[in-house]
Amino acid sequence: MLEVRNLAVHTLNGKMLLDDISFIARPGICAGITGPSGSGKTTLLKAILGVSDGNVLVNHGEILLDDSNLLKRSAVERRNLCGTDLGFIPQNPMTAFNVYFTIGAQMSETFQKRLGLCKKDAKQLSIDTLKKVNLPDTDRVYAAYPNQLSGGMLQRITLAVLIGLNPKYVFADEPTSALDEVNKQYFLIEQLERLKKNNSAVVLVSHDDQLLQKLCDEIIVLQNGKLIEEGRADMIFSNPANEWTREFVTLSNFQKKGTWIWNKSQ
Repeated sequence: MLEVRNLAVHTLNGKMLLDDISFIARPGICAGITGPSGSGKTTLLKAILGVSDGNVLVNHGEILLDDSNLLKRSAVERRNLCGTDLGFIPQNPMTAFNVYFTIGAQMSETFQKRLGLCKKDAKQLSIDTLKKVNLPDTDRVYAAYPNQLSGGMLQRITLAVLIGLNPKYVFADEPTSALDEVNKQYFLIEQLERLKKNNSAVVLVSHDDQLLQKLCDEIIVLQNGKLIEEGRADMIFSNPANEWTREFVTLSNFQKKGTWIWNKSQ
């Protein structure tokens, strides 16, 4: 279980970014984080993953990973958790890759380093996982550089890496926003659902109301760095208590008919 307790985050000049935030991510459960732009959603994700910007400090609270406080671990120790314990799906999949190395080299190196595989086995796992995310032209994809592939393909490759590493906790930051086709978006949702069914805890940052309803079991709502509402996803959308959440749900209900997620779910 991953538990955030009373987390406070400020900039170096004292500006409050997060104030007294608490929530829990449980295995087999998807926890959604939503709120207006600038509410602190990505700041919270970065603090958990230990990749906050240089001018940002966590000055209060705890981030407990299986009862161990991540904030007391060194940068090297936290970095070593990435992959096998903590997995990440970025908003822009291009940021996940080094443009100077091929996809295959990066996937194989990741599997060698994180799973202790030999070079041959790491390459085979890379090929196998690329096929699992419906990239059958594996030789071409494996040999390609990131800038030779589309955003949708890169997003699938990030999922292939996660499938190979099988992390206990998966963090997704607006994962569908960079995908321009419905089938690409729907495929990503299927994979997140699969990770949840495989008992990974999924933490989803999104302002997409239908994505939140489709995937999330629980939701927390942030505004101006504060947690303004939390609860079961169905209760948040059926009986919101906060003014911002009520407006969000009202817009969701207005737009619901004919939208792509609900058509795909039928």
